[in-house]
This record gives sequence, C-alpha cells and structure tokens, in this order.
Amino acid sequence: MPHHITLDHISYAHPGEPPLFTDLSAVFSAPLTGLIGDNGTGKTTLFRLILGEIKPSQGTISTPPRIAHLPQDLGLSEHQHLADIFGITKILRALDALESGDYSPSLYDTIGDAWDIEERTFAALAEYGFSPALTTNAADPHAIHDLLMRPLDTFSGGQTVTAALTALLRSNPEFILLDEPTNNLDSAAKNRLFAALETLACPALIISHDRDLLARMNAIAELHADREGRAHLHTYEGNYDTYRAARKAEESAAHRRVSEAKNEMRKAERERIENQIKLDRNARRGRDFERSKRKPGLAMGLDKNSSERSAGKLRAAHESMVADARAAVSEAQENLRVQERIYLELAQDALPAGRKVLELQRVRKDPCASTQQSAELKNAYTQNTVSRETQPYKVDYSSRRQEFPEALVLTGPEHLRIMGANGSGKTMLLNAIAHANDPDYRSPVLPAYRVLYRLDNAAYLPQRITLDPERTLLETVQRANPGASEQHLRDQLARLLFRRESVHQRIGELSGGERFRAALATVLLTDPMPQLLLLDEPTNNLDISSVDWLVQALDAYTGALIIVSHDEDFCERIRIDRTLSLSAKTLREAPC
Repeated sequence: MPHHITLDHISYAHPGEPPLFTDLSAVFSAPLTGLIGDNGTGKTTLFRLILGEIKPSQGTISTPPRIAHLPQDLGLSEHQHLADIFGITKILRALDALESGDYSPSLYDTIGDAWDIEERTFAALAEYGFSPALTTNAADPHAIHDLLMRPLDTFSGGQTVTAALTALLRSNPEFILLDEPTNNLDSAAKNRLFAALETLACPALIISHDRDLLARMNAIAELHADREGRAHLHTYEGNYDTYRAARKAEESAAHRRVSEAKNEMRKAERERIENQIKLDRNARRGRDFERSKRKPGLAMGLDKNSSERSAGKLRAAHESMVADARAAVSEAQENLRVQERIYLELAQDALPAGRKVLELQRVRKDPCASTQQSAELKNAYTQNTVSRETQPYKVDYSSRRQEFPEALVLTGPEHLRIMGANGSGKTMLLNAIAHANDPDYRSPVLPAYRVLYRLDNAAYLPQRITLDPERTLLETVQRANPGASEQHLRDQLARLLFRRESVHQRIGELSGGERFRAALATVLLTDPMPQLLLLDEPTNNLDISSVDWLVQALDAYTGALIIVSHDEDFCERIRIDRTLSLSAKTLREAPC
C-alpha cells in the first residue's frame, strides 16, 4: 500500500455548528508537509478525521494501516506513565508479577519475546537525549524500572515531548502525524528532532507554527477559513519561505484584480451616467421639436415611440454593464484573504521603575549542610516566606545575562527570561514564584531559588492550560472577572476573536491556541490588571498571526514580565532586559 493519505471530497461539521470543511480534497505524499493555519481553522480536527476518531459527513479518507501520532495535549493526563507512551505498561506489570512469584500462563503470553523491553526502551530514550535516562544508572534494573513507571506529570514539557518522539520514531510507522512537536523543546532537542525528520523512512504531516521547523518542509499545506467560516486547503511546494513568497504573489494578484474590477466598474458607471445625460438631452430636444409642430402628428408619434424604445434598450444595456462590473468587483474581493487580527489593548497603570517586583535567593543543595541550612532547605520545599516591601529599590547589576547567580532582584517594568535545558527546573521555579504568596503551596520538587519577595498583583499562565473543559468560554471568563458585565466581557472577547455565539463554546471544544487565548482573557480582563505576568511557553499552539499579536501586546505592557520560552524567534522579537540561565549540571547535588 502506498505511504500517503488521500482526502476525497470530505465534509465535516462539529455537532450543532456550521460546516467546517466542505468538499475538501488533498493528497499528502511529500516527505515532510507542514500544516499551517489560524487557530480554529480545523488543523487538529483534520488530524482526528485522518486517525478515524471522528467521521466525515461526506467523502472518504484513505490512509496507510500504521499511523503514528504525536498529540498536542501530550502529558495532560494525570494517570499516564512514561511506559504508557511506549505501550509497554502491561508487559512491565507482567514482569513485576513474575518477579513476585506469579507464574500464570497469561503473563508469559503478555510478555512474549519482550523480556528485555525495559533495557531496549531505556537505551532508545538515552539515544534520543531524554535527560532523565542520561542521569539514571544503566546498570541498575530497578532504577530503569522506576524511571519507566514515573508519572508523565513529573517530567518537564520538553522531556515528555522527547520521550513521545522517541516512542513514535521507534514504532516503524508508515505515516507520521505530529501536532506542534517542537513545543517545549530546548535547542538541543530541536536539533535532534530535525535530524530524525531528515532520515524518516515514511512521510510526515506536521502541524506547526515553528518557523525553524517549517523551513525544513518539502511542502506547506494551508488551511484558511473563508468569510462563512469554511476552511479551504491549498498545498504549496517548497518550504515556508517559498510558501510566503507564493502567498505574497497571490495576494498582489488578488489586489490587482480588485483594482482592475473597480476601474471597470467606475468606467461602466461613468458611461451609464453619460448615456443618461445624452438620453435626457435628446428627450428635451424631442419635446421642443414636438412643440414646434413641424411634422404631422402621426409622424411625430411614430418618431417618439421609436426613440423611446431605443433609449430604453440603451439604458438597459448600460445598467447591465454596471451590474456585471459590480459583480466582478464582488467576485474579485471574495478572493482577498480576510486576515482577522487580535486587537485587544492592555490598559494598566505603569509600574514605577524603582518598585521591587521579585527577590530570589539561590538554594544550595548541599547534602553536608548544617541543621540550620537543612531547615531553610525544607522551607524552600514547602512554602515561600515573603516580605512586604514597597519602597523604591535600586538594582546594580553588570550583565544582562546571569548564569545561576546567588541572588536576583527584579524591579519596575523589567522583562526577565528564565532559560535552560529541558529538566533544568524552569517551570518549577516559575511555579514557586507564582505561588510565593500562598502559604499552603507545596513544591513537589526543590526549586532552584527561594522566593524572598514577590509583588502581590501577579498573574500566571502555565505551560499546561488546565481550564475546566466542561465550562463555556463566557462562564470561564465570568468566574475570573465577577465584577464585569456580560456585555463588557463579550466586547473584549470579540477583540480576542471570540465573537457572537462562539463565547458559548465549551473549553474542551477549543483548539490549543484558542484555549491559550481563553486563559489569557481570564488574566488580562481583570480589574485591576496584574502588574506582573508570568508566562510559561506562551507561544505553544499559537498560530503565527497570534504570536505576532502577543509580541505587540507584550511590547505595550507596562508591568513586569517573567517568561520561560524556547522559541528563540519570539524571544528575539520581545524586550528582554535580563536572562536567568539555569543549568541542570549546577542544579545537581554536590558530593561531600
């Protein structure tokens, strides 16, 4: 069977919604095809149709038997383990049962020939740079087993994606579907992914907004919604740069056709007016001639009737020309892309330059520490004791980039980037900062820094958006902003491209990018607006135009910002005043 996917005139609509796809046809056969489109145009829905999770209302989809899929919401389940990604959990439990003395024949059937599955899986993880595997003793079977049975939510987002990609690439697929595979990946992991994609033995269809990844594609498939909300699919040969050049040429041609059609319409209108003036002038002359009575009445009547018939035909012809010209303009304008853009403006009081926002003190993980130091270490695990400083504070720092400093103080509207390899503790530190003023917060893992002070008015958007999937968008935003009127919230949501009845969509029905905008609405629509924003991988699942808006919004934001992001293109476009660099090596405990 050929290793390609064929869509043959498929149509689909979500229950109770207008059609999303109508008569959609395509063939995906290029080695690497990037699937792009605005959030909500149906990229993930198209993947679900290909996987057979949902069925088209019309048309057929032909696929190879073995399709490997990397989902967008990987790791959100609270009950998944690392072994679940590889599909070996039952085998590991069967091995555990045998080791405990249970010799049931069914256990041998479950294991089959996979007696060394733990070692082979561990070796694959290490080969693909899965950092927990690199720090686990390969000679200790119990350590390997414990690693494979660790819950996914104990790994970083980048580590989870790396593990999933390892499982996917080792499964001998005939076709691969990847949904935002570079989300959370550090630069080293990205490079390993790029190298793996270059040597794939089967085609891949990849949803992505990552321009570095899209630059490596052989074809770009674009989903774009028309004015009625129906998505159309157009495939361009070449990578993202080639696609942009082609789209620019198409847009120029479309604008030129609109301009030409408008010129023709103006010409037709001018000729119609000139003809009407001419007809009116001839009619006046006819009336003057009639009053002169130079012809017999019968002859004059015949001339009048003939003239009126000719005038009517001429008038009708010109009206038809004008109508045709207007129709041509409408048709030309239909071919123009309607690029909807977010235009939510952030309105907040500027944070004074000397206002202290954050103070961090490095936690020393010294196993030989004194009793007092041990108590401080325990406190860093359990809760953050923060001060309440409000006086202006002057910071003297010599470098914009600080490699794991002993202490860090953030003041005024500074923008701080926290960076480091996958597993270095970026999200854990961000969580500690976000919950600094919560005495009941308990960090599951020791953070790199203890929070001595944090500004009260802060908001946190985590890497993994966990809004209630059963609540509607409007209900979710109302719960976060109980003092705002429904009309005010609707007006603001419209600026985030949630218009009319779309505010009644359930959170679980939204795309990844739409869920991020929903979470953003719960934060940015509060009154007063937070003076400190904490963002963990904010560009995950955002379409390219939404990333552009986020860049502009953060540029206009007058509060302090702490951001974790592996999106180098995004970070280069926003203002970063300082960078805190964490090192996985530095974070390890030192020997006595």
